[in-house]
Amino acid sequence: MKIAYPLVVLLALLVAGSAGLGSASATEAGQTLEEAFRGQATGVGRFKSTLAGVDRGFVVTTKGRGTGGQFVLEQVFRFDNGALDRRTWRFRKTGPKTYVGTREDVVGLAKVRVDDDAIRMSYDLITRGKNGSKLQLHFEDTIRRSGRDSIVNKGVISMLGMNVGSVDVAFKRQKLARKRGKAGVEEIARQ
Repeated sequence: MKIAYPLVVLLALLVAGSAGLGSASATEAGQTLEEAFRGQATGVGRFKSTLAGVDRGFVVTTKGRGTGGQFVLEQVFRFDNGALDRRTWRFRKTGPKTYVGTREDVVGLAKVRVDDDAIRMSYDLITRGKNGSKLQLHFEDTIRRSGRDSIVNKGVISMLGMNVGSVDVAFKRQKLARKRGKAGVEEIARQ
């Protein structure tokens, strides 16, 4: 039970790395990481871990943009208990179908691969247990288009090689009306 809360937080943070558009196949539609995550999207997700006895919902709002040779993906998570968390991915293209990424809580580099049918992300996160000890969790995310303006992210979470949980998130692209200023990710998450 000591790892339940950190697992929930890590899973939700990880899952947010998903938001996109398009048809059923990633490469058939010419999907790149940038195309999948550009703009604003909102995802509804659930983290489950029978090992830790956790079943927790969340809403994640993302905003993706290219800047300075990188692709930046801002994430704001609102958990079902009202807690908020913010994370920012920074991706760099390393090949025609590969990227590496960093985030505040990621150990080393996340590896991203665009396959014929999905975008796949693999990375390790550090979180703290309830007793303050550090926990390192491994994530394997598979991101697939599920419609013109939506994608689904299915993540498997493991620790020390053992499956400890899963996270499922369904994202929908935001179509925002233009106002005087741009609506920020945090403003959208509060809605």
